[in-house]
Amino acid sequence: MPAGSGSPRPAPTWLAFVLLFGASLSLQGYRCLDGDQAYRLPLLLHSQTPSLYADDPFVRAFDAFNPHRGYLALLDYPSRLVGLPAALFLLYAITFAITCVGLRRLAEASWPGWGGWAGVLTVALVLLADAGNIGTNHLFEPMLLDRLIGFGLGWVALSGFVRGESGLLGAGLIGLAGLVHPSVGMQLGLLLGAGGTAGLFWPGRLGVSRARAAIGLGALAAALVPTVLLQAPQKAALFDGLDPETFRLLSFRVQGPQHMLPHLWRGMQWLSWFGYVLLAGLTLASEGRPLSAPRLRLATLLGVLLLGLGTAWVAIEVIEDPRITIFQPFRMATIARGICLVVISGRVLRLGQAGGRPGTLRAILLAAGLGSDGSMVVAVLAELAWTLGERLRSARLGAFAGAPVLAAGLAYLFRHDPDGGHLPLLAGIVLGIVLERARSRWTFPGWTLGRAVRLSALAFAVPALAMIAAIAPPSGPGWLRSAREALISRCRFGESPIDDVERLALWARSHTPPDARFIGPPGPKTFRLWSRRALAFNRAGSPYDASGLADWARRFADHVGFDGDPASFARSYLDDRHALERRYQQMSDADRAALARRQGAGYVLAAAPPDEQAPEAGSPLELLRVDGRYAIYRVRGMPDVLADRSQTEGDLRRSR
Repeated sequence: MPAGSGSPRPAPTWLAFVLLFGASLSLQGYRCLDGDQAYRLPLLLHSQTPSLYADDPFVRAFDAFNPHRGYLALLDYPSRLVGLPAALFLLYAITFAITCVGLRRLAEASWPGWGGWAGVLTVALVLLADAGNIGTNHLFEPMLLDRLIGFGLGWVALSGFVRGESGLLGAGLIGLAGLVHPSVGMQLGLLLGAGGTAGLFWPGRLGVSRARAAIGLGALAAALVPTVLLQAPQKAALFDGLDPETFRLLSFRVQGPQHMLPHLWRGMQWLSWFGYVLLAGLTLASEGRPLSAPRLRLATLLGVLLLGLGTAWVAIEVIEDPRITIFQPFRMATIARGICLVVISGRVLRLGQAGGRPGTLRAILLAAGLGSDGSMVVAVLAELAWTLGERLRSARLGAFAGAPVLAAGLAYLFRHDPDGGHLPLLAGIVLGIVLERARSRWTFPGWTLGRAVRLSALAFAVPALAMIAAIAPPSGPGWLRSAREALISRCRFGESPIDDVERLALWARSHTPPDARFIGPPGPKTFRLWSRRALAFNRAGSPYDASGLADWARRFADHVGFDGDPASFARSYLDDRHALERRYQQMSDADRAALARRQGAGYVLAAAPPDEQAPEAGSPLELLRVDGRYAIYRVRGMPDVLADRSQTEGDLRRSR
């Protein structure tokens, strides 16, 4: 820009990623200290302070098999330095940045004519993409998880392959991913290795030399050696302790069916996932031949993924191989979605550039369709109809070819889709019409530095207000308390409880002995982490190895009064899980006190008594604290219970 021209200074595209980060925090939220973190972070706290959770059955089960050691080591130093919540958010922001770098590099290599904006659009589409979530691993989630870090490192590594760079950096990143999340790292390594092997066989077509491909493969193998060495000694513990059929029932059907068993995923999920692949294939086909080397390398990765996932489906559903199933290969279906979105971003950009009501509408509908499975299927079918319509001789007919498909799809979703998939599509139609009319009348403002800074600040409004709400006193008018809780529920950056269980857990942390053990209802996840106290059992907190699973299943059965072996219990759970779990709350005080003694616990988390009445005279439970729907009780004769814990544990072990 010439000096003194007075023109506004253009903003760098990286500010668009800052804006997207703020928008994702405001619209999708940010969570910490709950969900999957609620049963992984106790492992970190125990490693930092061995006396904490020293007697927790779940935490100690990971002494035998723990694939999270690298992730916990990554969290260790930052959490000691700035505290656990701050460390979680810091690493979350870094993970977002790494993900943006990888996706931007992929998009720029695939669509070089669009510069950095192809990457911005790709990241935006990834943040929107909830549809087609087979395997239930999201492309990006509102909380820090080890697999999210692994995916971020993987995007950068894959971008190096697509750009034809040396494989040394990619190999190192895959090695780091393997340390943080062994399964994700190994699967990404297999994908990158398959791409490198293709380079050995077809160096000319893929635009890589055989020497570079061989060096990359060697570096990749070396980078994964530490992961193999760390996990190999634990391999024997994984299946030792249960017969194969019971292990399948507990691990695959009870513990994690949503991640492991493809036949349990809904048909609409599968259709929407294939919609990504169809759109990506359609986009690449429309680019003509020959494909550029980066696009061909990207298509090679997608082809390898489709072949690998098809093979994995056979191994899981036909052969029923437990080792393949527990490896969770359908995590790579998430990577396939991401690669498809890199390709689809070029289509959306082209449609948006074409302008006119049909082009703008089609571009927005493709983005809006990512919100749910049903909307994705309808958006893809409508886009397919429009694409076929472009081949008609009549331009007017072609422009409206997708309208009947879109109308029929909206009618179907309105009547049959429980997720309300018609709503984002209707919103997209309205937005498309408004934008096209606005574009025909006005010139859209440019991406200037001042405007980018103001928009970014606005995007961070909700997380900023949530931080203020977290330090504000919880007292005040009802509307103020409701607003405070809503903000914290949307973006929680620290130990700000938002439900009865979390509030009781904080009370227990300061009012019960550090070595106290609790029993509680099977469902709520957060009590163990928030209380810093041992919990005899929680359904969500289950080990991975066979011996740990067997112990977990016996404790589960004991908590719901089920008499039978683990295999029978698993079948009963699958028949009616909710009825089984309700048995805990239906127990009498005497039954819960007896359960606590069998589990070596001195405290009970259970439903609050009616109108906060104290238990009946002679009850074995003493009411200590009530908060909303739940209460904490002490087992009368608690010192005796604690003294007898070692004997109780010995009895439990002998009963196995």
